[in-house]
Amino acid sequence: MNWIARIIMGLLGLGFLAALLFGLLCYIVFATVRWLLTGRKPQVVMVWQQFKAMRQGFQQGGFRAGTGQGFEPPRGQGAPFPHDDQVVDVEVREVVEDAPRLPPRQQG
Repeated sequence: MNWIARIIMGLLGLGFLAALLFGLLCYIVFATVRWLLTGRKPQVVMVWQQFKAMRQGFQQGGFRAGTGQGFEPPRGQGAPFPHDDQVVDVEVREVVEDAPRLPPRQQG
């Protein structure tokens, strides 16, 4: 009886592995077709390229330990913008209570 359970569990494991590989193959085909149609790279490719750029930056001394600035990509190697430009994430503005509002939605 014990050997039957082992065979069944082994077949279940192989079935799970086959389903996982089939799902991966379907995703690869879908991502490749979408890449060809839209021109946008799959997210996996983008993450891998960022990882590779960070690894090269670390090897070339792009990481400044102790400055609190973290990773700084070397100039000329895909830096998104010069470091002297400032990026504004949030702009503060005052919210006035008497400002005109949209009328309430009518449910119907």
